[in-house]
This record gives sequence, structure tokens and C-alpha cells, in this order.
Amino acid sequence: MKQSKIDSILEVLTNILIGAAIALVAQLFWFPLIGKTFSMSDNLYTMAFFTLVSFIRTYCIRRMFNGKSVYQFVKETFK
Repeated sequence: MKQSKIDSILEVLTNILIGAAIALVAQLFWFPLIGKTFSMSDNLYTMAFFTLVSFIRTYCIRRMFNGKSVYQFVKETFK
């Protein structure tokens, strides 16, 4: 069963938004533990940048493998 592009986007957005929230909380705890201090806006910009990168990466991978097994994809890609 193939996933539509809209379904892929919704799944990726859900995954990324949850990950972004977790990443922000992790940054707020981790950076002070290693002696780094950043403003909230710096943390939000960092989170936004990596969220965008993660969205693009996850969506592309999801679309590449949509409807194919990993073995089929690798086999067709590296003929």
C-alpha cells in the first residue's frame, strides 16, 4: 500500500514537531551542563534550523522507500 504525498507530509510533520519539542527541552538542559549558555532565541533558531533539515531528510527518505522494500530500492539504485 502506497502512502500519498500529503500523508507523507503529515506523518513527517508530526514526527518532526515532536522531535523539535524534545530537542529544545534537551538543549535547555544539556548546554548549561557543558558550560554553554545561549539565549532562548538562539536555542529556537538552532532548533528551527535542524528541524527544517530533519523534515527535508525524513520526507525524502520516506518518498524514496514508499511502496518499495529497502532491498528493492538498493537493488534498483545500484544496478
